[in-house]
Amino acid sequence: MLRRSVTQQYPEVHPDLPSRSRGVIALVEENCTSCMLCARECPDWCIYIDSHKETLPAPEGGRARQRNVLDRFAIDFALCMYCGICIEVCPFDALFWSPEFEYAEGHP
Repeated sequence: MLRRSVTQQYPEVHPDLPSRSRGVIALVEENCTSCMLCARECPDWCIYIDSHKETLPAPEGGRARQRNVLDRFAIDFALCMYCGICIEVCPFDALFWSPEFEYAEGHP
């Protein structure tokens, strides 16, 4: 009560967030193998993954291999409760907490 209040000019000046702050869940596509662990462990069932199998050519004297290729990865943030279980269960570190926290847009 003895100090003057300070108003932050939010839309023009972005706040300095702590280094461990949670924004939204983001994906590193190169690390994702479409294993579906994140979608299966999500308590809200808000993660949607579409993928297809791709056959890799066989090396000399070997056999052909198949791998999953990610087509679509989507999180319905209206359902997500930001618990972070999907990030914890991902064995390939494909999911992480992004510092992006504002998705609202104003009309010009």
